[in-house]
Amino acid sequence: MINDYLSLSTRAGFNKSLAHFRMVTDIVRQMNQGENLADIIDALEKEKGVEKSQIGPILNAVVIDRMGYASRSFNLPANLQDFGAVCSELQKWTRVDIVIAYHHPQLGISLINPKSQAHWEAIREISGDELVVLYVKARDNADKALEPAALNALHGLLIGREVKDAALFVGAAAPRSAVATPAAAPPPPRLATPVAAMPAPPRPTSSPAPSGAPAAAAAPEAPAPAAAGGGKARMTPKYSVQVSNELFHNGNVEAWKNIVESYKTKYPGLEVHIFHDGQKVNNINSLFKWGKVKHGDVIVFSVSGEDFKGVAKLQRYLFEGASIRFEHYLKKDVNKVLNLF
Repeated sequence: MINDYLSLSTRAGFNKSLAHFRMVTDIVRQMNQGENLADIIDALEKEKGVEKSQIGPILNAVVIDRMGYASRSFNLPANLQDFGAVCSELQKWTRVDIVIAYHHPQLGISLINPKSQAHWEAIREISGDELVVLYVKARDNADKALEPAALNALHGLLIGREVKDAALFVGAAAPRSAVATPAAAPPPPRLATPVAAMPAPPRPTSSPAPSGAPAAAAAPEAPAPAAAGGGKARMTPKYSVQVSNELFHNGNVEAWKNIVESYKTKYPGLEVHIFHDGQKVNNINSLFKWGKVKHGDVIVFSVSGEDFKGVAKLQRYLFEGASIRFEHYLKKDVNKVLNLF
């Protein structure tokens, strides 16, 4: 039988749980004052005050169990990149609060306040066939019947449909103190005077690879840094690499694998994502199929993580790896990594 309280049996587990409870209590307080959950989490992410693994549990505990938001989940039928019209429309919807959870396969859950242009800019795009969950709550209990209609309208906006009943959600914004919470919802844990965290014990006192990168074609323009709209994105834009070899054959594939391995070894906190023909490439080997990727085709990549480095150099090396100069990136000792970055 699993003991639900086992994590509380150690000092580290107890303190970690206590810090989480304090944070959730403060989030509930801010939301009761009219703040949007995505804005709160975004600020915490920027300050490194919340871990990615905490976002899902917070979302469920606060938005579903505590505050009773209406919700709907679906997969977008196509990529969504132009958010201007969506954002402009939703900024008029003052009678409802909205949170969007985008479940990115590499970055995890990203919360979006769809009325914030900065949040959309940080996300950059929502890919087709990926999970999106909408959360909507009326700002006044008298408007609760609007929630299903708001979910329908919001869903329609995101998939490109015209919204005919948008005027229903426009009106005087409820006062911050009037943000409704279900009467039946249990109160959050009272942590105004929490149990003191267990102090930590005092610490005991105690007294080859290639020699250089091969010559490259004219270096592409350095990629722009990630958008500053929030801590949620942590992903560069997508950059293209054109195949200049006659075919992107097995040698090119092996070159790319070695280049990506070298990059990830130098920057272990960063991940390289490759796309071809609009689809995510989960295994670089899948690009090798005779005639699948030809001269002039474009392969796209992006980098996720924090503190992006070496992206322009990575683009240059991948360009060469897709050219007739791919052999430069095959010259390495067995069980060793190319020293490129």
